[in-house]
Amino acid sequence: MPHHGRTISMAVLFLAAVLAPASLPAQEALPVPGASRSFSPFPILMYDTDIGFGYGGRVKFVDYFKKRESLDLILFNSTLGERWYVFTFSVPDIEIRQGKRYGLSFDLKAEYDKFLNYSFYGVGAGTPVENETTLTHQTSNLGLTFGRGFTPRLVVEAAYVFRWIRYSDPRDGPFVDEIAELASLGRLFVPYFSIILRYDTSDSQIHPTRGFRLILQDDFAAGFVGSFDAGFNRITADFRKYLRVFGEKDVFAVRALAQYVDGDQIPLFDYASLGGGATNSAMRGFPVNRFLDKGKFLVNAEYRFPIIWRLGGNVFCDTGTVWPSLGGIDLGNIAVDAGVGLRFYMPDFVARVDVAWSEEGMGLYFNFGHIF
Repeated sequence: MPHHGRTISMAVLFLAAVLAPASLPAQEALPVPGASRSFSPFPILMYDTDIGFGYGGRVKFVDYFKKRESLDLILFNSTLGERWYVFTFSVPDIEIRQGKRYGLSFDLKAEYDKFLNYSFYGVGAGTPVENETTLTHQTSNLGLTFGRGFTPRLVVEAAYVFRWIRYSDPRDGPFVDEIAELASLGRLFVPYFSIILRYDTSDSQIHPTRGFRLILQDDFAAGFVGSFDAGFNRITADFRKYLRVFGEKDVFAVRALAQYVDGDQIPLFDYASLGGGATNSAMRGFPVNRFLDKGKFLVNAEYRFPIIWRLGGNVFCDTGTVWPSLGGIDLGNIAVDAGVGLRFYMPDFVARVDVAWSEEGMGLYFNFGHIF
C-alpha cells in the first residue's frame, strides 16, 4: 500500500508525543471531578426505512466514578433484522474535553451490528436501483483510541480497531453469485489503524452552534497491522462550519467531505459510500450504501431551530457523488435529496429523526447525534 512507511513513522512520532508528560494551564484545565455528573436514559421505539420498526434504549452515565469518564450503552433490535449493540467508555468524556488542553484521552468502543436484510447495488455512480441484491451482513468491532489535546483546538488521535466481517445468505438480485463467493470465505478478520488530526473551534461536540471543525483521517489495513484478509488505505477530509442565525439557538450548519479509498483488497462496504443516515455517508433520501466506489464528494447543509422545551427541528439538503479514481471524477452525475427532521436534546446526546425525498423515493431515519 502506498505511504505505509510514512504512516508508520507518523504513528511512532504520535505515540511518543501522546505519552510525553503534559501540563495543563489553569485556565484550560478539565472540570473538577463530580462537577459534570449526569445520567441520561432514552427509550427507543421508532421506524426506519432500512430496518423497519425498532425498539431498545440508550443510557449514558457521565463522571460517576469521578474520573471525568463516561459510560454509554445502546441496545437495539428491529423487525427487519438489525441487531445493534454498542458499549463505549471514554475518559475524559468527549464533551468534557471539548475545548480543553489535556495530556491523554482514551476511548474504548465495542460494537456488534448484524443486518439480516442488507443491500448491495453495485459499484459506481450510475448503478440502477433495480440492481439491489439482499444479503446478511455482520460486523463485530473493538476499537481502542488514544488522543491528546495539544491545544484547546488541536487534537491528535491514534486508533486501532479489531474487526470481524461476515457476508452470508445472498438473495434476490443480480449480484448473488459475487456475494456467495464472499460468503464462502467465512468470517474475515480485517483490523485497521487510524490517525486522526482535528482542529476544532466549535463550542460543543453534542450540539455545536458556532465555529468550525477540520478533520483529517487516514485508515489503513494491511498485513503489518494484522489484516491478512484485506488491504486498503482510506483518506478522509471533513470540513464543518456552524453559524448562529436569528438568535443563540438557531444554527446554520454546513459540511463538505471528500474521501478516497485505495487498495486491491477492499471489503465490499469499506468503499466510499453514500446513502442512508450515517455520519460520513448521509444522503437521507437514498437507502444505505446506495452508491459505492473508490472516491466520493458529499455536501450536507442544515438549518436547526428550537421548537419547545428540548425539542428542535431542522430542514436540510444532501448532495454528493462517487467516482472510480482521481482521474475519473465526474460531477455530472450528482445525487440530491432534501428533507425535514426533529431533534430531541438530552444532556449528553441528541436523538434525531429525519425524513428526506429524492428522485428515487423517500427515506426515514432515526439515530443519535447530529449528522455532523
